[in-house]
Amino acid sequence: MIDDFNLVLLSGGFYRCDPTWSKPATGIDQCYKVYFPVGGRARLEMAGGCHALVPQRVYFISGFRLRRQLCPRQMSVYWVHFVPESLYLRYLLDQLPPVVSWPRRSAAASYREICEIFEEPFTEQSRPRKDSSPALDCRIQALLLGLISRLLETLDQGRVRAFQPEYYRLKAAFDFMQSHFRENPSLERIAGQVGLAPNYFHRRFRALFGTTPFNFMLAGRLNQARRLLAGTELSIKEVAAAVGYDDPPYFTRVFTRKMHVAPSAYRAAIRRDRET
Repeated sequence: MIDDFNLVLLSGGFYRCDPTWSKPATGIDQCYKVYFPVGGRARLEMAGGCHALVPQRVYFISGFRLRRQLCPRQMSVYWVHFVPESLYLRYLLDQLPPVVSWPRRSAAASYREICEIFEEPFTEQSRPRKDSSPALDCRIQALLLGLISRLLETLDQGRVRAFQPEYYRLKAAFDFMQSHFRENPSLERIAGQVGLAPNYFHRRFRALFGTTPFNFMLAGRLNQARRLLAGTELSIKEVAAAVGYDDPPYFTRVFTRKMHVAPSAYRAAIRRDRET
């Protein structure tokens, strides 16, 4: 189904990394990343090994398996952070290696596209774009789906087919969670969508996705907050209300605990990265 492939864009731009980019993974890294390095180099320590980031290659990275990022000198990179809206696509992406890369020449159209999205006008001396628009968001979505389709061709189709019956049996509950995560519905309400006992649904959900229904919905609220902080001028109070928190200080505490940075500092960092 086409709605299984919706993406939530968190942030993106062009950044000139230096040694201050080096850090252990935090809650901010709980997303998927596409990197187009254009100069210098850096390194990612992932669950399972280290990966160099070098120019002339395109990288798809699971931030969920990132342990540390390191930039001893400098790296210039185009980047996009996103999360899938559906649990189906999240499951598929989690079947991939933590880092997948391919030569830039085999993705030349995608590289040109990302340059045009994040720089205006596109020249060797052009400056990073500071504005955004629905049209640009659509172009990023199309770019990412093109790259994802390439990645999904490599999956073990037998494993995918084995997952599908269980997913679609529980899909009504997943859809309910995705449309009501701002309300933080009870486990009883969620499990009731598919006629299961709450504890049994909880066990099946955790076995499929490696997380709990509560943590999945909390991630949805915080990802929406990240998107609003990065892409709008809404106040922290307005962002909190938009993702279901009536108490802005409580929202700030939850965001800070999970992301290891306060909402205001997150917004400032995203803007600084875009303008560097």
